Amino acid sequence: MLDAVVSPRLSCDSASLGFHVRHIVAPKMNEDDAPSVFVYELENIGTERLEIRALRTTCSCLTATAGKQSLEPGDNTEISVRYDPKGHPGKFERRIFVYTREGNEPAAVLRLSVDVSAGADMAGEWPVQMGAIRLRRSEVAFAEGLRAVEKLRFINVGNKPLTLGCEEAFLPECLSFEARPQTVLSGQEGEIVIIYDPQARPPGKYMKVILKGLGLPPSRSSITVSIFPGD
Repeated sequence: MLDAVVSPRLSCDSASLGFHVRHIVAPKMNEDDAPSVFVYELENIGTERLEIRALRTTCSCLTATAGKQSLEPGDNTEISVRYDPKGHPGKFERRIFVYTREGNEPAAVLRLSVDVSAGADMAGEWPVQMGAIRLRRSEVAFAEGLRAVEKLRFINVGNKPLTLGCEEAFLPECLSFEARPQTVLSGQEGEIVIIYDPQARPPGKYMKVILKGLGLPPSRSSITVSIFPGD
């Protein structure tokens, strides 16, 4: 499935579509910015008429339209791509698939690379970013010898559903982890639940809960847990 998105098999019309540019790197933008439009110019360099039947994108933040659908040999047109950064902070490569025939094989794949910083509202309410999620905090503390539960709210700022877990092989015996719900849709909130059991001796005053499912190294996807002396 991943290969079909990254390097799909192209249709026989691929050699007839001549693009001036197939990959655009957008200027850095902010989540609060207005949508931007990027243009891909193309020409029918083949010997037969082509029909642009469909344009599909890899994200709902991206919409694409063709200046005209029917291209005679030698005709030129533009594919305009509108990117809305709201709700999509981070670095991504979006793709646009150009179809000239029925079926699942596109005639061309266009790329748009974006780098979007978090908007003021998002950064204020959810200041900690870990890949596709933002959290209000990434640290919890428990009193030594007292069983307790800490909950961390997060929001999925990615463009697809997220199943969040933890690296259980590295989870200290005194801690339990749960993500609620198990799968969080794009733009929806979830909850990380960490339980401290004082019956299992902690390995130290500071521990790490390494999150799984974010595609990040442990140093960038960890919750810090500290144990302080109880009264």
